[in-house]
Amino acid sequence: MDISALSEPNFSAADWINSNYNKHMEDNDKKSGVDASAMQFIQSYVAKLQLYVQQVNYAVEESSQQVVASMPRIAKEAATLQSDVALLQDKMSAMRQEVAAVQEETGDCMASLERLQSMQSKLQAAKESLQESDGWGNLLAELEDCFERNDMKGVCDKLLALQKSLQAQEQLPGHAERQTQVEDLKNRLEAMASPSLVQALSESNLEMAQRHVQIFASIKRVPQLLQYYRAVQKNMLQQQWKQLLELQASESQQHFLTLFYDQLLEHSQRQVKWCTQLFAQQAQLELEGQSQPILVLAELLPALQPTRDAHILQLLKTSNERLELLAKYAQANHSFVLQLNTMLEQTHIVLSPELCRQLGFAVFEYFHKFIQQYPRLEETQLSTQVDRLLSNQSTPSDAVHHLEQSTRKLYEWLQDALTRCAAITNDLALCKFIALLNGIFKRQLEHFSRTQRQLSLSLGNSGTNTGGARNENWSLLQYTMSQLQCLADFQQQLQQFEQTLHVRLANLAQLLNASAGAGVILPIHQTCEQPIRNQLLASIADYQQKRNDASSTESLGIFPQIYATLKTYLGETHDITLNILLQPIEVHLAQIRPPLDVHNSAGLDMPTFSFAPQECITQIGQYLLTLPQHLEPLLLSPSPLLKQALELCNIKYTQAIPCADVLLSLIVEQCCVLYQTQILQIKSLSISAATQLSVDIEYLSNMLEELGLTITVQLSQILTLLKAAPDQYFKLSSGCEPRLVTAIRQMRNIISTQ
Repeated sequence: MDISALSEPNFSAADWINSNYNKHMEDNDKKSGVDASAMQFIQSYVAKLQLYVQQVNYAVEESSQQVVASMPRIAKEAATLQSDVALLQDKMSAMRQEVAAVQEETGDCMASLERLQSMQSKLQAAKESLQESDGWGNLLAELEDCFERNDMKGVCDKLLALQKSLQAQEQLPGHAERQTQVEDLKNRLEAMASPSLVQALSESNLEMAQRHVQIFASIKRVPQLLQYYRAVQKNMLQQQWKQLLELQASESQQHFLTLFYDQLLEHSQRQVKWCTQLFAQQAQLELEGQSQPILVLAELLPALQPTRDAHILQLLKTSNERLELLAKYAQANHSFVLQLNTMLEQTHIVLSPELCRQLGFAVFEYFHKFIQQYPRLEETQLSTQVDRLLSNQSTPSDAVHHLEQSTRKLYEWLQDALTRCAAITNDLALCKFIALLNGIFKRQLEHFSRTQRQLSLSLGNSGTNTGGARNENWSLLQYTMSQLQCLADFQQQLQQFEQTLHVRLANLAQLLNASAGAGVILPIHQTCEQPIRNQLLASIADYQQKRNDASSTESLGIFPQIYATLKTYLGETHDITLNILLQPIEVHLAQIRPPLDVHNSAGLDMPTFSFAPQECITQIGQYLLTLPQHLEPLLLSPSPLLKQALELCNIKYTQAIPCADVLLSLIVEQCCVLYQTQILQIKSLSISAATQLSVDIEYLSNMLEELGLTITVQLSQILTLLKAAPDQYFKLSSGCEPRLVTAIRQMRNIISTQ
């Protein structure tokens, strides 16, 4: 029986009994019954467990007796241990007191030792200082001897020794004076080395220049060395600039700026390679040395004598192509910066943001004064071009044809000007360019005004000359249609031009707000003064807001006054067209007089069918019937521009009917208005005269019905009032305009009963 399982922490009595039972059954020969085996297992394990319990009880009882017997001895040993602990505590307390006393006694000694050690260090330093002081005079004497022999290397070595000696004498009095003396000696060495250094830099003598780099680096005068380098390079480039200008003056060379920039670029490329070799032995100077040729450009360009702007101004004074010259110089600036950026990228030179900014200003800053002058020059050229177009034309045909050509030329010139604005100013003067365009457009609009006056005068002359006036009117009609088409063409091109301007303004705002890339020279947009940049952005925002607020579908907010003037000219030209077509009608209407009372001479009230329309009315009717054959060739399939012009003149042209029908309806409407006005001028009408007048109106109404039109409501009311019997007048006048009711009643002498 395995009793070790009884001490396991996860002991299970049922599992233990079952496992032992299974083991017992496996060991049994299984011949006897299961019940007998189980009883045998139980009896055997109960007996074993009872025996085990007895053994445990015996062991426990024996252990208890031993513990009880050893308790007095344990108590005695515990008391002895307690007394030993108390004795140990007393000894430790006494030892702590002794340690504190020793520490107190030795503290002063340690402080004294530290003070003595410090004094020893100072004495040692003083000893070394005195030794160096003793050698200071010898070094100075040797240094003076080297100066007399122009031995730069010896002077440099002695100066290094003096610098070390100066550091060792820091504790001695007079250190500041000795330090000043060393700086003076460095100045003397620099003065002695400067001629040969300048010669080495001028001749690009690499070996000699490297020796000077070592000398200046050893005495910590590298900034002065770099200043010598830049001064020599700037002096050489300044001489090249003067020679180039002298050559330009003798040969009338206008490409001097491009040539000079090419020289600068080639020089910089050579110097970058040379400086890389020059400072190769000085790791701390390698990066700074490579950027020196670029810094030379940044310092040279603003200091050129004569300045770039002064020389360009002289050329502009003697040139007739000022804008073309400015475009060349602007392109030269832009190309130079692009080539410099390419060179920097190829040589892997990363310039500091400050140097990028300095170089950008050096290239572009002088040109901003020409950007400010550009609008005035552009206005002068455009005004001169437009003034050439203002020529008097003898005939309306020539005037209209000239108008078509002038509009085409104007927008060609404006596109050229817009291209120049981008080429010269990179659109930095675009807002001022837009401002001057209002005056240019007004000059061009004088062409339209002059042509309109000429058409009006031609119409008046044809009215005084009845013979052949009809054919002349049809020609004037063609001219007015051409005038309308020219106006629409002008407006359409103006819309496209405005759209182009808005795109350019948006691009300009983006460029002004953009930040320059790292290691890239500032573009011209980033070299604007901050007030000018803010003003440009404000102007662009104002134009964009006007575009959003524009109520008209035609205007985009840049030239609203021009659109208003165009609309006025369109209306006036359309009125001239109507006047041309109405002139024959006005001539016939002017012949209308109060009808004679020929039918009343016999004292008879004649029926209406006995009256015939007057000749002037029949002529008007015949004229109106012939109008479609004259209008349809012009307006049956009008050009998109003419259609657009007519729609701007009158909203009726937007209907889904032919423009000729719309124009005819407008003529008929105006004819009815003129006829109505002529009728209302009559003072008195007899019965027969009223009947004659009503017959005339009915004839006109019938003619208009053949054209698919009707007389106006007012003229129809007049017809009703003329035909009404006196006793039925007030009854039939119900619904008519009171003004017409009163006027016709007074003409017919009908007594009011109201």
